[in-house]
Amino acid sequence: MLEEYAEVLADEPEFLAELVRRVRLAYPLTVLDVIRHEPDNRFVECALAVPADFIVTVNTARGHFDRKDYDGVRVATPGVWVNSPEARPLIAQI
Repeated sequence: MLEEYAEVLADEPEFLAELVRRVRLAYPLTVLDVIRHEPDNRFVECALAVPADFIVTVNTARGHFDRKDYDGVRVATPGVWVNSPEARPLIAQI
């Protein structure tokens, strides 16, 4: 996942460095096949391993994160997540 982010955020090295500083690395032991776009399964595997409350993504098209929930991990767009009660304490820390 970090390699994918490094490629996508190649023009934003400071943002990538801050992201890496703030995240908790996960090494899931379970391989899932619940999303048609296979690389997206890594995000669900990591979210379940942590355990996370949300996967925040704009990638909710068919074949990607098209379910609202993966075993208790909710999927939300950034706008929905920012306005959720769970996000408010985290946003206040930024």
